[in-house]
Amino acid sequence: MLGWFPRRRLTAEAIRDQALYVAGLLVERPGGPSVKPYQPEGLWQEVAMLQSNTRSYQRGAGDDLWRRSIYTYWKRACPPPAMLTFDAPTREFCTIRRPSTNTPLQALVLWNDEQFVEAARMLAQRTLQAPADDDCRLTSLFRRVAGDALSAAQRQRALAVLAVNRERFAAAPADATALLAIGEAPFDPALSAAELAAWTMLANALLSLDATIYLD
Repeated sequence: MLGWFPRRRLTAEAIRDQALYVAGLLVERPGGPSVKPYQPEGLWQEVAMLQSNTRSYQRGAGDDLWRRSIYTYWKRACPPPAMLTFDAPTREFCTIRRPSTNTPLQALVLWNDEQFVEAARMLAQRTLQAPADDDCRLTSLFRRVAGDALSAAQRQRALAVLAVNRERFAAAPADATALLAIGEAPFDPALSAAELAAWTMLANALLSLDATIYLD
C-alpha cells in the first residue's frame, strides 16, 4: 500500500492514438499497408537524394490520416516529426529503452500540430453533441481525456477559459472559421462556429495536460 513508482509519460505513438481515440477518429482496423498521415510539407525533400523514390511525401487521405500510429510509414532518415519530438527512436539502430524527455517543443506539437488541433476540434464536436449544460459537458470532456473528475479549482479555470474563447470567437468569426478548417475531418454545420471553436481551444488545452499524457 505504500508502494510508489515515478509517473511515466505515454509513448509517442500512444499520445497520438489516444488523441485520435477520444476524438472519435481512430481507425482501429488491423492490418494493411503503411499510411502517411499529417506531416509538415517539405521535410523529405530536405534529406532525400535527387534519385530517391521517397523524395516527396504524398500525404494520405480519409482513413489513412487516422489509423493507429503503428501503421505510419517510417522513413529512417526523416521520421515522423511529432513522434520524434516525443522520443520515438529513429529506427536507425536497435533501441532497448526509450528516453523520456520534457521539452517546450512537445507542448508546441500538442497545441499546434494539425493532427492534434483536428483531434481537439472533433473532441469538442463530440462534447457539444451531448444535450447538456456547460458543467455537464465539461465533466464528460475531462473524464474522457483524463479518466478522472475535475477538481473545483480546475472546473473554475476551465469555465473561465471557455468564456474567454467564446468572447474572442464571437468578436472574430473569421478566426473561428480558420480554426475549424484545420484537418480534413468534417465538422457538423449545425453547430455554431464560434461555440465549436471555443470548445476546440478548451479541448486542445485538456489534451495537452499532464493528467492526459502521463500515467501516475
